Parts: sequence; structure tokens; C-alpha cells
Amino acid sequence: MATTMEKVALGGLIGITYLGGFSRFTHGQYTPAFHRYQVDRAPDDESTRLIPIMDVTLATMLVFPRTRTVAALLGTFFQCVGLVMRVASRKPMIPDILLASVTGFVAWSSYKVNPHFW
Repeated sequence: MATTMEKVALGGLIGITYLGGFSRFTHGQYTPAFHRYQVDRAPDDESTRLIPIMDVTLATMLVFPRTRTVAALLGTFFQCVGLVMRVASRKPMIPDILLASVTGFVAWSSYKVNPHFW
């Protein structure tokens, strides 16, 4: 049985991941502040065409318990890569640390519930 903290972390991660995909698909038309946050991390050009597709795919995988651990592990990996890039560019990284921590927590808690995710 998932604790309240695990449910809140999972719900928040699903929401922020869908928001990221929506914001990238619409190029920030409806979410300008969040889109500025995204563009600060990866420019909105042809090189980032797969990001919203990955966001929506990972968020959908997070919804289903059978694929949740894999999606959370992939999300943790992508967040950690982004965190390393932020460190290398000497930019502020507090939101990135928080998001990577929540993603890692969701990966751990979903693995704890379903250790045989393969």
C-alpha cells in the first residue's frame, strides 16, 4: 500500500511530466512561465522535437503500475543528465535537484511495490 507521500510524489511527477509535454507541444502559448523554465534547460528548436513525445510517453507509462518503475528510472536518468549539464554550465539548479529527487523517490517507491518490473 502506497503512503500519502508516495501518492503525492507520483501524482506530482505525472502532472509535471504531462505539463512539460503540453508546454513543448504548444511552444509555451498556454504556459509561458513553465516554457521559459524549459527553454532555459533545452532550447525550443528542431533538436528538441522528441522531448514532448518522450514527456507524454513517460507520463503515460507512470500512470500504469506495470510500467511505472521503468518510466521513473528513465525519468531519473534524464533528470540526472540534465542536472550534470546544469552543473557544467554553472547555472542555478535547485529546481533540477528537486525534480530529480522526486523522480528518484518515485522510482524507488514503485520498485519497492513491484520489484519484478521486467
